[in-house]
Amino acid sequence: MSNKKSVCDHLWIWGHSEDSFNEHFGRVPEPPMTPAEGMRKLGAKNIFFVPFSHFMDINAYSCDIAGLASVGLAVETWGEYGTNRLEKTLSLCPMFPQTDRVIYDDFFCEEALQVPQRHIKIWSEYTLEELIAERSIIHAAGYKMWLVLYQWQLQAKMDIQEYIDVFDGVSFWFWNEPTIKQYHEYSKLFRSMTVDKERLIGCYLYNFGLLQSADPKMVTYQLDRNLELLKQKEISGIVLHNNALGGFGLPAFSAAVDWVTEHGAENI
Repeated sequence: MSNKKSVCDHLWIWGHSEDSFNEHFGRVPEPPMTPAEGMRKLGAKNIFFVPFSHFMDINAYSCDIAGLASVGLAVETWGEYGTNRLEKTLSLCPMFPQTDRVIYDDFFCEEALQVPQRHIKIWSEYTLEELIAERSIIHAAGYKMWLVLYQWQLQAKMDIQEYIDVFDGVSFWFWNEPTIKQYHEYSKLFRSMTVDKERLIGCYLYNFGLLQSADPKMVTYQLDRNLELLKQKEISGIVLHNNALGGFGLPAFSAAVDWVTEHGAENI
């Protein structure tokens, strides 16, 4: 039996509830796509489940695991404000036998402190010792500890390296769609700051930073370059953001589907 894996085996979906962007776009997606439905539409095999302060029917999602290889869960309240975020997240992990990691979303985003009912806890609320203690709990439960990192945080030269070093893996994102120059500059800097880490690079299918459509050509360019990094073993996968965008007729979403159709079966 061959142990070779395809590009699709290395693709992840950033999974939100299917109605997450109804208010943003002012309409209902047609059709709505759950994380698993979006995963299959985009040809991926893996999902990060991230409520992002929205209700997420995790019980229903756990019943639809066809084609699902690996799962990551966001460390957050999951709607139970005031609860211990890590304990709550770890209590949900057994619902998905494929779970191998938990992820701290928006960890370096200070603006999260302004949200009245906060679903996450950020870096400035931790000492390094407290964060290391959480890593020990995560490892003891059999999972890896992951982090979300943004290009703008590197551009701002935030003093965060010690915190990055605590994590096992880092998922890197361009909040504002990058230029070609920015893509290369900051993906290189990201890799230099995470030499001993497992790495993923994310690709937005809508430009949330500027609240405008993503450029399908730039989406394809990012995916092509990410594929090169994957083949060079500089990263372990690519994350597509996200399932809930699938019903809004976005050209960038279609470009991602076309790209996976072309490259998804290639061996890595």
